[in-house]
Amino acid sequence: MSLQHLILGILNYSPVSGYDLNKAFQASVKHFWDTDQSQIYRALYRLHDLGWVTMKVVEQESAPDKKIYGLTEAGRDELRRWLATPEGMPSLHEGWLGQLFFAQELKAAGARKVLEARIAEIRQILRRYEEDVPPKAAEYAALYNTPEDARFWLLTLDYGIRRMRFDLEWAERALAKLVPEAEETKS
Repeated sequence: MSLQHLILGILNYSPVSGYDLNKAFQASVKHFWDTDQSQIYRALYRLHDLGWVTMKVVEQESAPDKKIYGLTEAGRDELRRWLATPEGMPSLHEGWLGQLFFAQELKAAGARKVLEARIAEIRQILRRYEEDVPPKAAEYAALYNTPEDARFWLLTLDYGIRRMRFDLEWAERALAKLVPEAEETKS
């Protein structure tokens, strides 16, 4: 999967500015694809060079000109090609697990801090997934008049929630397995 293909998917609903595309990303696919606005703009330029998106400049009197990006037929064909091609297993890069792997250097107290930070982060993500994302999905389904698509959006959200719940359970169990601080100071 690539950022470019996700952009094509969102542009398939409606032409939007790069700013609005970033807002749509934050409200829709962030639970499985994290990106920032500068990455989106770089990808839009590449997509335009490939002929997969159009760019129309809209002049504004009280603000800088706005660029509106839309999907071309070649872009729609690429989106369909990508959708029909099975994805392989993702590469796994979990920096925090690397920290835990070598945490003996920190002793149990340091390892606990790594796990406690991860647990706090997971709880925050879960809260956002469970409370913030569903209303945004409903909002975008109404905006794009695509209520049937929301069912697929919510399937990906369910995956994200289940993954975060698993990660939380695992991290809490791992934390419980570490030697209590009082026992660590005895040795």
